[in-house]
Amino acid sequence: MKNSLLLVLMVILITGSTQRVISQPNYPRNSEDAQLVYTDLENFLEAYDQLQPDVDSIAVLNEYYFNRASVGMKEYISRHGLTPKLLIDALRKDPSEYEKIKDFVENKESTKKEFLKSLGKFSNVLPNAMYPPTYLIVGANRGIAQASKYGQLVTITKVVDDQDKLIMLIIHELSHFQQAMSIGGENYVALYSTPNNMLGLCLREGGAEFITSLVLNRITQEKSLVYLVENLDELKIKFLEDLKDQNTDYWLWGSLNQNEYPKLLGYSLGYKICESYYTSVDDKGQALKDILSITQPEEFLVKSEFFKTND
Repeated sequence: MKNSLLLVLMVILITGSTQRVISQPNYPRNSEDAQLVYTDLENFLEAYDQLQPDVDSIAVLNEYYFNRASVGMKEYISRHGLTPKLLIDALRKDPSEYEKIKDFVENKESTKKEFLKSLGKFSNVLPNAMYPPTYLIVGANRGIAQASKYGQLVTITKVVDDQDKLIMLIIHELSHFQQAMSIGGENYVALYSTPNNMLGLCLREGGAEFITSLVLNRITQEKSLVYLVENLDELKIKFLEDLKDQNTDYWLWGSLNQNEYPKLLGYSLGYKICESYYTSVDDKGQALKDILSITQPEEFLVKSEFFKTND
């Protein structure tokens, strides 16, 4: 679904301009019209072919890659401070990761076919979905996937040889977009700046994971899910204890810089809560609408009966 890169998900749509686009978007409703934008990858490869020892690498990257940036890449640069120098450093550190991009672009029709196929499944799950474009970008070897007012932004190096992972990331982010559409951009943005909202954040991420599971029968945080299921009783207790103190470190982005247990367990726990709610509701269409439009997380948690005991 990375180091600190998923921290970005916490602030996906926190600009006023993003809010306006999500509240009144103008994107296709037909999944077949969704765009997978490769131009930044093609521009990068043109620059990459000219990166010889005797050339000014910074100038080459500026001329052929940065100065030709798509609107999606410009947004990525603005958010993450990507520069030619950072990209050169990443190229020197992990050259093999960037060498794979050529094969990826040469096989882009295969990826596009799978992309449209998966979006077709998405439309079966959410018939009224909207489809902003997805921009594939070369960054400084960080695996970032996030939404923006221009569409999904996905850096390619970490998933360049894992088509399934790439598609999962896109579907997860597209699910976030539908959440914002369901409750309105202002309410969606407010979730990420509201204090003491640990449960809401877990349900928001878990909801995106649940939609992804219905579309692809997988979620982005599969290792976390396995660990959660294996230790469910113990982790339920810990979650409720941490919820009292609003301690997100174990569950959300604070978990990214440790290796003692799987990262982002809150995604998987939120997924299980949404799954419990979905299972308990007879009208599955309404259940999905409810999952997309959670604004009262405590009430949703009670209705899910996830923590209900037989005592």
